[in-house]
Amino acid sequence: MPTSWYNVIPEILSLIEKHKPRSILDVGIGFGKYGVLIREVLELPYERYDKLKWQHRVEGVEVFEGYKNPLHTYAYDKVYYSNILDVIDKLPQYDVILLIDVLEHFTKEEGYLLLDKLLEHTKNFILISTPLYPDIQKDYEGNPHEEHKSRWSIIDFVDYDYSFKLIPIGNNGAQLFTIFPTAQGVKEKINTHLYTQIIENNSLNAKPKLKIGYLLPHKNLTGGLKMLLENMRYMKKRGHTICGFLKSDTNDDVIPNWYRDIEIDEKIILPHKDSFSYYIEDCDIVIAGWLGQLIELKRNKIHVIYWEQGSEWLFGDYRDLSPNSKIREHLKECFSSDVTFVSASPLIAKVLKVRYGKDSTIIPNGIDTTFYFPRKKEKSSQDISILLVGHPYLWFKGFEVALIALEMVWRKGYRFNVNWVCQELPNVKNLSYPINFIKKPSQEELAEIYRNSDMLVFTSWYEGFGMPPLEAMASGIPVISTRCGGVESFITPGVNGILVEPGDIEGIAYAVMELIKNSKLREILAKRGRQTALNFDFEKITEMWETVLYKVKGDA
Repeated sequence: MPTSWYNVIPEILSLIEKHKPRSILDVGIGFGKYGVLIREVLELPYERYDKLKWQHRVEGVEVFEGYKNPLHTYAYDKVYYSNILDVIDKLPQYDVILLIDVLEHFTKEEGYLLLDKLLEHTKNFILISTPLYPDIQKDYEGNPHEEHKSRWSIIDFVDYDYSFKLIPIGNNGAQLFTIFPTAQGVKEKINTHLYTQIIENNSLNAKPKLKIGYLLPHKNLTGGLKMLLENMRYMKKRGHTICGFLKSDTNDDVIPNWYRDIEIDEKIILPHKDSFSYYIEDCDIVIAGWLGQLIELKRNKIHVIYWEQGSEWLFGDYRDLSPNSKIREHLKECFSSDVTFVSASPLIAKVLKVRYGKDSTIIPNGIDTTFYFPRKKEKSSQDISILLVGHPYLWFKGFEVALIALEMVWRKGYRFNVNWVCQELPNVKNLSYPINFIKKPSQEELAEIYRNSDMLVFTSWYEGFGMPPLEAMASGIPVISTRCGGVESFITPGVNGILVEPGDIEGIAYAVMELIKNSKLREILAKRGRQTALNFDFEKITEMWETVLYKVKGDA
């Protein structure tokens, strides 16, 4: 019979040993190894060698009775030989349910149904393992249930409260999830087509201008900080007084040197040991740029907005599967703050609601369409230029997917060159195609790079919003992206871009080949993408922000 990776065993057993569940349901027991290993960590260390002395109830479900063997009878208190969907309603509650290399054997529809039903029978958590890149697998030795029917990635679990950890295994990996019961109820559909709709509000111009404080989290080149700085720029253009605050132990500038020139009214550097609260007292309203800032602002009387644009932590990607991990508890404390939450996409709004019970106002990220614009004349070269943008050492950016897909395209006989705009130089070797690394270009240079490219390939596993696709669309180049969450609020597949499933290397390769050989399709997607970007022009988004700011302050 096919077996699951042994590499995940230490992680799974460590979690079980730490929480010592009194009852466990093992779904898809196969050979029965986890039944034996559970006894190894929960019974034998306490000298309970006799089965009659065992204190933990371990039951199993196996759909294929042909796998039945003596381990089943010995290690498990009871085994149900049936499809889990047929028996789950008859089963009791368990502290922990194991779903190790099982979910990919169900269709997505069946998988979600199974998860919802299992959560009704789970007191603590469901522990899931599923491959990053599942092999093509059909029935095995007469067992039709061994067929792989679906591919799962982190973005498929945003309807749940979960933690995530990736265990790299060669060129593949095991994705581990712990899913926790929540009081928020079952899944709701994501509104995947939020387009900016502005109702002209001329009364905004008649309102008194605000003094707005921006709490910058750092000076690193990130999309989140870039949006904060752009927000400062446009609010300043609208006549508001803008104050930038940064914690630093050096007498440095608040504005990072990689950003465009911007004039703001006040730049305040404070020591790391000081609280923002002592410095922002004369502001009308404050926009926090990082979640951790909310803790020190809890007792502050100033109106505070927290702008959530997405992070690894928000997507449970903090490499600790425990239900009471330090980061998980820290996030709960931060999101308990009595502030106004603004989400950059419907996806983020859903995560805040499902995991923390927080409602938020959705204001999508904006784009300066006068700074990012299409090239005004044809390229001098006919060579196809493919663009990658992002940090090479953030695994969730999925660059290994892009690089392998482009290798497939090259070996099919297509010719192109690749430019990779990155914060750090990647350690990439043995590629067949030419690739040029562009480290930390200026924003002006970045806009020019977009304009001179023929397509953007964006292969993230998850994103709260995803600025590079919108910047590419504003620049008049077509976008191939994964369905990584945030981008689905502005990309409609086949209309203004191409979307494939996260991790679908063959799908990315096919899309690249299609755009290389079909210049008409490139042109159509580019024009429609530019029109979409105009809907997200920062001038329009700024009006949305002003409306929210006045409402929060009480001047609406």
